[in-house]
Amino acid sequence: MTAADLSPDQDAESESFDTRVDSRRILDNAHDAFVSMDAGGFVTDWNPQAERTFGWSREQAIGSVLADMIIPEHYRKAHWDGLQRFISTGQGPLLDKRIEIEARHLEGHFFPIELTISAIRSADRWSFHAFLHDITERKQAQRLVAAQHAVATALSTAKSSQDAISKFLPALGQAMEWAMCSYWTSVGEELRCVEVWHAPDVDLEEFERVTTELVLKPGDGLVGRVWGKRECDWVDDVASDDRFVRAAQALSAGLHAAFALPVMSGTRVVGVIEFFSSDIRRPEAALIEMMQAISAPIGGLLASLDERAELLRKLGLLARTDELTGLANRRSWDEQLHRELARAARNGSPLSVALLDLDHFKTFNDEHGHQAGDALLRDLAGAWTACLRATDVIARYGGEEFALAFPAWPPEAALRAIERLRNAAAAQGQTCSAGLVQWDGHESAESLVGRADAALYAAKGAGRDRTVSG
Repeated sequence: MTAADLSPDQDAESESFDTRVDSRRILDNAHDAFVSMDAGGFVTDWNPQAERTFGWSREQAIGSVLADMIIPEHYRKAHWDGLQRFISTGQGPLLDKRIEIEARHLEGHFFPIELTISAIRSADRWSFHAFLHDITERKQAQRLVAAQHAVATALSTAKSSQDAISKFLPALGQAMEWAMCSYWTSVGEELRCVEVWHAPDVDLEEFERVTTELVLKPGDGLVGRVWGKRECDWVDDVASDDRFVRAAQALSAGLHAAFALPVMSGTRVVGVIEFFSSDIRRPEAALIEMMQAISAPIGGLLASLDERAELLRKLGLLARTDELTGLANRRSWDEQLHRELARAARNGSPLSVALLDLDHFKTFNDEHGHQAGDALLRDLAGAWTACLRATDVIARYGGEEFALAFPAWPPEAALRAIERLRNAAAAQGQTCSAGLVQWDGHESAESLVGRADAALYAAKGAGRDRTVSG
């Protein structure tokens, strides 16, 4: 029998069959997932790409409730409400529009999809059909660009490494859509969290508290493993990971997937960034690669900021330190004396100030040379520092003259301290003269030092090698 021998009804039926076969072939070979469901929410069609996208086989999917399979739990109520509203009114704001939403895989992780939904009414029944495709790579690329821009903007205004961390962490967390981020660094031999950010719509107070109080060693926990191995690490679900010490608090906070990456400066680890998601997520190679690309410049900048801060600290120290003796210089003395006066006034505590001068130091230099004189000053500075409390202040005031402040000590205790210094000098064959005064509670720093200078002058006038209290 040929096509010419078919009746019109048979011919129409044959064309319809051929159309269905062609349609099936098109759907089965489509690059997008194709899913259909009836008005009750049950799956009626599921092509091979849907199997690859969501993990459910066609046999598993047909007849199952679509919402229970691929719609995340937090979206299901909206799904059912929208379906019922459409059945009742025929109105659906999402129909025939391209939308982006999160979907759930058979294995439990979530990923972004783009889909278009259409509704067809046949024999007084509605059916719904959608083409869907995984847009994980596209979203990751968008997030990477956003994250790079946000981090670069944050770092460009940072004045210190801590300032940089407090700026780039929320920028990175928001751009990459994590629920929480934390930054860990070394404090001696310990690893501690120094900064935390979390999304505004999650309550992580208890988990944040535990995180900031936790102390780890290299090799311990997720952060310690990353620090020790200098490699990224990923946990699909921290709540079921025995090695994750904050598992109970994470479960209570609704956190699941965790990812940590080292922040490197050359071959040295300067920190670890830890990320948390509210969803269970499998390791994503593209995401890890992107985060590593972002972390590299962060590490370089943090190291540069730390080096700059250390250089400024050293320069500041040099500006306030006497080069020969290593003691505070005249500038530093003036600053410290004003602070001690303010503290004494605030606390109502005593404060003694002294000026001490080496006797006949010019003669010593003439007889032994300036190098010997310099060596004597250095040796005495070390010996005197050892005789004083950590809270006492000693400075090279100029030449062979030294200034001292004794916070919270009565005059008799300060006098005993001066005598210890003079005895230490005598042990090296050198005598000293000193003038010691007590602050009256009102006078200025200039007046107080002036009285100490007058007492020192009196000690010299009385024959040197003595202390005069003014």
